[in-house]
Amino acid sequence: MKAYDLGFGDSADKLAETPGGEPLNLTAPVRSGWIGSEGPAIDPATWPRGPVTGLPMMHALTLRLPTDFQRRGPEFPAIAFFQGEGQYADATNPVEADASSADPLARELVATRLHPQLRLLHDEIGGVFALIWLTDKEFGDGPLAPPADMRPPGSPVADDGGCNAWDDVHPTIGVWLAERVGDPNVGVPPVEYEPDTRYEDPLTEDSGWNPWAEPLFGRSHLGGTAFPVQALPEGLTPYYLEIEEVAGVNFGGGNAQLDFESGVFDWACG
Repeated sequence: MKAYDLGFGDSADKLAETPGGEPLNLTAPVRSGWIGSEGPAIDPATWPRGPVTGLPMMHALTLRLPTDFQRRGPEFPAIAFFQGEGQYADATNPVEADASSADPLARELVATRLHPQLRLLHDEIGGVFALIWLTDKEFGDGPLAPPADMRPPGSPVADDGGCNAWDDVHPTIGVWLAERVGDPNVGVPPVEYEPDTRYEDPLTEDSGWNPWAEPLFGRSHLGGTAFPVQALPEGLTPYYLEIEEVAGVNFGGGNAQLDFESGVFDWACG
């Protein structure tokens, strides 16, 4: 098994840890997806929606996964990740589909449905994210624009504290994968450090970086050593994504872990 670093940019020789971030030198990177407002080539009716606001979620990342990480099998070789409504969405007053409503959003919702490979992800403070496993065609025919904004001109932006495809617009930028080198935890499930475990702690006893760990810190990556901003989530397997803030995603200055095998999802602010 291998682990992989993600680089962001429009050419292989000019990549960064995050868009506009520190330069990142990767060996033999392969373009494997994109970030930004444009999403995969799914039926627009299945673009994930906030369950309370009804607003289309903001697309964050679409990525073709290496074979080992295709945990749904070769029929679904890629994933798309979205961030949606936030903690202030009023669950007591959801927007409901109604063909006769004066609200164009409520009318539009009548024609929407859940993507068959959709998984909604809920964080501890009430925010909603989404993961969709993609077919080769859904990946290969993208990127495509999200559903068109149906709100009347002059409508206020959403105030739920989250993200959506209409109020949070970001450029499409390429994502590149390259094999991660120098990481002793490739293929090992991340766990809080304990003596006699296979997982090597990136920190020294005085909370400094081990020499091998410092160059890996701050990168989005598949597998290998995790660098959570706060506590390490329980239940991670070797088949996880750790992602920094990219494409408008808001982790409060932190990062997130999303496991393709166990389904664990968590993020923490910096």
